[in-house]
Amino acid sequence: MVTEALLGIDIGTTAAKAILCDRNGALLAQASEEYPTAFPQPGWAEQDPEAWWQATCHVVRRVLGAARLPAQAVAGVCVSCQAPTLAAVDAAGRPLYPALIWMDRRAEPQCAQLRAEVEEALVATLNGGRIDPYYLAPKLRWLRKYEPDIYARCHQVLQANGYIVHKLTGVFCMDSSHGPLTLCFNSARGEWSPRLIEAMRLDPEKLPPIRACGEVIGMVTPKAAEATGLAPGTPVIAGMTDGTAAAVEVGLTRPGDAAEMTGQSTVLLICSDAPYRGTALIPLGHAIPGLHLVVGAMSATGGALRWFRDQLGEHEVAEAQRQGVDPFELLSAKAAQSPPGANRLIFLPYMYGERSPIWDSAARGVFFGLSLATTKGDLVRAILEGAAYGLRHNVETAAEAGFMVETLACVGGGARSALWNQIKADVLGRPVTLPQAASGAAMGDAILVAASVGLYTSLSEAVAAMVRSGPTFLPQAENRARYNALYHIYRQLYPTLRPLFHELAETYL
Repeated sequence: MVTEALLGIDIGTTAAKAILCDRNGALLAQASEEYPTAFPQPGWAEQDPEAWWQATCHVVRRVLGAARLPAQAVAGVCVSCQAPTLAAVDAAGRPLYPALIWMDRRAEPQCAQLRAEVEEALVATLNGGRIDPYYLAPKLRWLRKYEPDIYARCHQVLQANGYIVHKLTGVFCMDSSHGPLTLCFNSARGEWSPRLIEAMRLDPEKLPPIRACGEVIGMVTPKAAEATGLAPGTPVIAGMTDGTAAAVEVGLTRPGDAAEMTGQSTVLLICSDAPYRGTALIPLGHAIPGLHLVVGAMSATGGALRWFRDQLGEHEVAEAQRQGVDPFELLSAKAAQSPPGANRLIFLPYMYGERSPIWDSAARGVFFGLSLATTKGDLVRAILEGAAYGLRHNVETAAEAGFMVETLACVGGGARSALWNQIKADVLGRPVTLPQAASGAAMGDAILVAASVGLYTSLSEAVAAMVRSGPTFLPQAENRARYNALYHIYRQLYPTLRPLFHELAETYL
């Protein structure tokens, strides 16, 4: 019987996922539960922190039951999450306002004000990145301007995993991997930047203490134990972003290692021994002190596929229910009937604006090259290829900044599609490797637990023992010329359409 089970929990954009594994990385049980996202106005994206907690309680109880383990067998808990998020809570940890998740773009006016008040070069030098609504600081300025009573009552601004950690332990904190996503962090030192906080006119007392990702910050309280089924006193780790957890899951422990994670969005992760100090990409903390992650993050790649399923995939959804399979399997099968290049159909995957490398809230999704001969399979394949083109754009942007990608590991829900993995290999012209057991960011959490509670002497040792490579998809030479030609067109589409995107955004009907 397993006596040292490791519990990883990921609070994703669409669902909470929990996994239990043993010290060798063997999966014992997993469970997930979805929760809704509210879009009350164009560009707004909100979630209820209590929905995260209820989903967490449910999936933890389910994995404990499925593994048939006593709660005392759990050696520790680590939580990762979508990032960044603004969850404003009072002194008791109660949510005061819906959480503004990473997709929320309402703070564009606050970004314009910040650019007038703070040199963006200073932000890039100390924190890394650019002034954009994606980050925490502009969201916090929006809250102060439009919800002053909420802002005044706000005791701490938490990330999604920080909210769960507080529910589990009663401790307020923010893990260090989230720091660069605030815009007021000293990424080289791994601590808040008083200079940026002052320049941005933020209240430092509302920013929680920074704790190392792998630090045991508290124990499961009796109240949390009753809600989750965990044993009181179970160690809880500070945690990390989902991107950082994905980097751990695939073993990015050396500078130059790279991976991509596709779920709602696609995120490129490159391990580095120096923090990113540019503006086109995103800086992110690593779970190993002294290492950093350089990130290229899109907004709605898997989200575009989900949109297609919900709006145009009624037949596949019904057929999948009849067959007892995932609708995405049937959509992928249709895409496989379309040739590489989707019969000259190109998709711009900007379905919710776009993050790196174009950083444009007004950008929108486009199917370019539609004809009366276009099939549903062409449409689905174009979505898959458009995501791969966007990934290549980020890889090339990283290379221009000195961060090279030779091979790539693939994780996340998108990695379950062999077709999509092959498309990425062909578009990038690089091998794409999967982990032997791809369980998502929650597996990275479990690996960090193993190191944090002393089952291994370091996270690097835990990764070496628990991470194993699986199948590799090699680029197919016969597809390279076709994809290179289409990618050339893809890269021209956004600059050509950008003025029209912005004209459209300013048009009110």
